[in-house]
Amino acid sequence: MNPILVIYGTTDGHTKKLAYFLSDALQQTGARVDVVRAGKDAIDPDPNAYSGIVVAGSVHAGGYQRPLRRWVGAHAEALGHRPAVFLSVCLGVLQDDPAVAADLDRIMHRFFTQTGWHPAMTKTVAGALPYSRYGIVKRWVMRRMARKAGVETDPHQDYEYTDWDDLRLFARGFSSSVRAAAPIPFKRPTQVAEATI
Repeated sequence: MNPILVIYGTTDGHTKKLAYFLSDALQQTGARVDVVRAGKDAIDPDPNAYSGIVVAGSVHAGGYQRPLRRWVGAHAEALGHRPAVFLSVCLGVLQDDPAVAADLDRIMHRFFTQTGWHPAMTKTVAGALPYSRYGIVKRWVMRRMARKAGVETDPHQDYEYTDWDDLRLFARGFSSSVRAAAPIPFKRPTQVAEATI
């Protein structure tokens, strides 16, 4: 089996942590994995070199990271020819509110419309509140959002809401679906191999 690519966009660093957690979980199933931050160091991994792809982005200001959107848009066709999943990381999933769920759904589908990629699989994951990385205004805004979600927080501490056990189970399931798919000829891009050493 060719490697699995985990490509991500992040704003405050939690999606990076999530991407490397996924990489470890996928490797435990016997998969080889490359982890790349979209747009970082001009790395442009070729989806054709991978048996499966996880695209992970976090919701900020009503959208996902621009470098991730650009990469997906440039490779939408190739993404459609292999097992690929979109992982949306956000705090909104903590709110049991149909209006918030509808808004998150709109944000995700706008990303798919903008990029031209319509994945067969999507997963939404709760993110984090790394207050120590926020400025005063963002700390106030994020604390307010947490209260709306029914989560009382202390702005002097960092919080993680990701269900790591669920993410580990997801990794196992995705690895199984990649293994069950038809093999794809191997073509490993040297730039990714160099970037992940």
